[in-house]
Amino acid sequence: MQRIVDIRIVRWPFKLLYVVGAWLVGFPVSALLAAVNAPVLVGSPLSAAIALASVMAGARVFRGRGEPVAPRRPWWKMTSRPLLSRVLGIIFVVSAASAVFTLVTAPLGVDSSLRSLQSLGPMAVAEMTINALLMAVLAFLYLNSAVRLRNMPARVREPKFRARVKLT
Repeated sequence: MQRIVDIRIVRWPFKLLYVVGAWLVGFPVSALLAAVNAPVLVGSPLSAAIALASVMAGARVFRGRGEPVAPRRPWWKMTSRPLLSRVLGIIFVVSAASAVFTLVTAPLGVDSSLRSLQSLGPMAVAEMTINALLMAVLAFLYLNSAVRLRNMPARVREPKFRARVKLT
């Protein structure tokens, strides 16, 4: 099967540009859903699906230093290094745990959790549940990638060469 677009992003400024662009895509979608008065149970899953799709697309097109550019990445490989996968997985675990903690403690009357849910609006519980699920899925993907990358033989890291400038 032929790929329609065969793009690889290797340099970090372009990776940053992709991440910022993927983050900015959510704003017009949210504005459009607000303009048509779509319920939260439509907007939140749609936002989560867009976020998951942008992370998965980024994982497919990003390439790390020394990683072969042409071949496809395996479905489970989210980054080129196990440490980065582990760090991102831990960040997503903490984010999901924070959302679950807020969902559990708000009905129990914990003041800060209750205020944070009330400030988000009437459908905050459903929206936070969907976001917690998204963070849990991303945590699983990145931690799975870290475990699998750790079990693979280590690649030889390409050296970074910089030209030495002589001013004499």
